[in-house]
Amino acid sequence: MNLLRAIAVAVAIFMLAPLQPARAQISPNAVWSCEFTNSPTDCGLYLEAAASTRAALVGPGRDGPTAVQLTTQPGDINIAGSGSNDRADLVLARSSTYCNQGQDEWWAHSLMFPPGYVPPPVAAVWNWGALFDFHNSSPGGGQPNFMVYATPTGLELHMAGGANTVNLPSDPGYYSIGIGPITKNVWYDFVYHVKWSSGSDGLFQAWLNGRQVMNYSGPNLYVGQSCYLKIANYHTELGLPVSVVHSRVVLAHTQADVQIGSSPPPTVLVPNVVGQTQAAATSAITSAGLTAGTVAQQSSTTVASGSVISESPAAGTSVASGAAVNLVVSSGAPPPTPVAVPNVVGQTQAAATSAISAAALTVGAITQQSSSTVASGNVISESPAAGASVAKGSAVNLVVSSGAPAPGQVAVPNVVGETEATATSAITSAGLTAGTVTQQSSTTVASGNVITESPAAGTSVASGAAVSLVVSSGAPPPTPVAVPNVVGQTQAAATSAISGAGFTVGAVAQESSTTVASGSVISQNPAAGVDSASGSAVDLVVSTGGGASSGAGGGGVGGGDALGGGGAFDSFTLSALLSSLIGGLWRARRI
Repeated sequence: MNLLRAIAVAVAIFMLAPLQPARAQISPNAVWSCEFTNSPTDCGLYLEAAASTRAALVGPGRDGPTAVQLTTQPGDINIAGSGSNDRADLVLARSSTYCNQGQDEWWAHSLMFPPGYVPPPVAAVWNWGALFDFHNSSPGGGQPNFMVYATPTGLELHMAGGANTVNLPSDPGYYSIGIGPITKNVWYDFVYHVKWSSGSDGLFQAWLNGRQVMNYSGPNLYVGQSCYLKIANYHTELGLPVSVVHSRVVLAHTQADVQIGSSPPPTVLVPNVVGQTQAAATSAITSAGLTAGTVAQQSSTTVASGSVISESPAAGTSVASGAAVNLVVSSGAPPPTPVAVPNVVGQTQAAATSAISAAALTVGAITQQSSSTVASGNVISESPAAGASVAKGSAVNLVVSSGAPAPGQVAVPNVVGETEATATSAITSAGLTAGTVTQQSSTTVASGNVITESPAAGTSVASGAAVSLVVSSGAPPPTPVAVPNVVGQTQAAATSAISGAGFTVGAVAQESSTTVASGSVISQNPAAGVDSASGSAVDLVVSTGGGASSGAGGGGVGGGDALGGGGAFDSFTLSALLSSLIGGLWRARRI
């Protein structure tokens, strides 16, 4: 009976529509709940927005068929005193039944960033602004008592209270913590335990997806004030539509009465990435709220190297958000089938040509060389040698006899490709002498082997004549390249610039900095402009930001990825410099 009286009072004071039948996952003991069953303004909420179209029912919700999507359009400014900031907020009127001095309450709500969400540039301090907001009752506006809000780097929770209503994070009653990067198309399930107070006995605990992320003790109301609820999409003007989805908001007296059970994860359609490059396919997959799975290489005569041949699950399949999509990527056309070089030594040039063509090979260079043992017009040697496996269509070079040399004449032997020692032995064995030896770099002939000979192989010369050689000294040293300047660039941009200049990224060290933005390069080694060998490594020192800071209002608990513990907990507590910038914005957004 007492519970019924409490509900009746809540209806009268809130001016709420009749409560909808409780769903399976919302306790019947909840004092108040809203799942936006009939319209965005169910449950006594009213809309602060440029038009009623800024709030629309969408589905499915977190644990029911519906949710509400709040969307701002460029130019949605000066709504309820928002100034130059875009706003589409659902507001619950102030009441004596919640958010007042001494009251102990449990709240739960769920929100989602749609797949089309695009974060603003890093230069924009605000991302969404307020997403869920217990706002102080002062007619002059000021710092919200509690707020879920997002920056370009992720979600944060902000807390304020104490003697005076202020707009500055430097206020002794101000406290904030970082939650971590934003993930699209995933429900964020928040649960709060709060004891409202303007004194030291205030309490605000927060859990995200079952993991405690905040444990604040201290003032969370301003003296003489209460607060009221805003389900929000309030942010600085970004020049494009911005949407966020809210579902299930519950108020109760115990944790059990607001706790949400498990429900099927949101589903998304697998995008069609067949034919796209691997990089473009990966981007499309992650933009759809999915993850890139395994990548297998497969040769193809129809799909260009580096492009996707197939994907699994197939395009159009409905899968859970965050599911992996596996790719098969083309490695290009398969190598030609090897062909054995036929033996044509001793055959006439015409017969050798016919045999080479019949083996699906081509006749390459033909060199004439005198011979006292091979009849004129017949093949003395071939290269590659008979029996070698070569690609179909490869060339076979021939040395063809020009007949016996004139009396007293000697044919210069073919020593190209031989080592210098072997070539010298062949020359002297032919009754000739080794002439000058010149060194020359080569990218095709191994160091120490003969590049050319003079006179050319097959030439008839007098016995004892000299044969000069040009011998490979190996590949020339790489041409020095100037190291690009990447200081101040993001790590990704620096990596791209280094690779584009023909270098590789070496060791990457992390270091805090109050002057270089988190994720950007502080220094590099070698320094910009230094000439280094192509392919050498460039080491980087990358900023982690200004380091963690702590508000004086109380202590916080955080660590790990609040969406499942997969990554390290990221703290986005502001440094002194960033605090100054944020403070300016807080002063500009009085509501």
